[in-house]
Amino acid sequence: MKKRAASVSHEDEEIREFRKDPERARAYLNAAIQVAFAENDPELVLTALAVVAKAAGMSRTAKKAELRRESLHRMLSKRGNPEWSSLFRVMKALHLRPSLVAESTATAH
Repeated sequence: MKKRAASVSHEDEEIREFRKDPERARAYLNAAIQVAFAENDPELVLTALAVVAKAAGMSRTAKKAELRRESLHRMLSKRGNPEWSSLFRVMKALHLRPSLVAESTATAH
């Protein structure tokens, strides 16, 4: 009997790629923020931030953000409702600095 190849989720593949290329992880998170903003869906940001934190190592990220690992998992889950101060600590732990860009007048509503 042949062994079946283990299935690998899309998220697992992304995590491996982001570990190799942190710049790609930042681009992914920036894209997720833009889509979340356009679609008024903040859950997308938490999901993307969770993927990037997993790529960086949840325990390491939690430690740098001065959070418990379980708390980090919970705050970045679909039901998470993190405080801004916690999000900022996680972003800082991931060496991320948010920036805002003005909409162009051609696309502004």
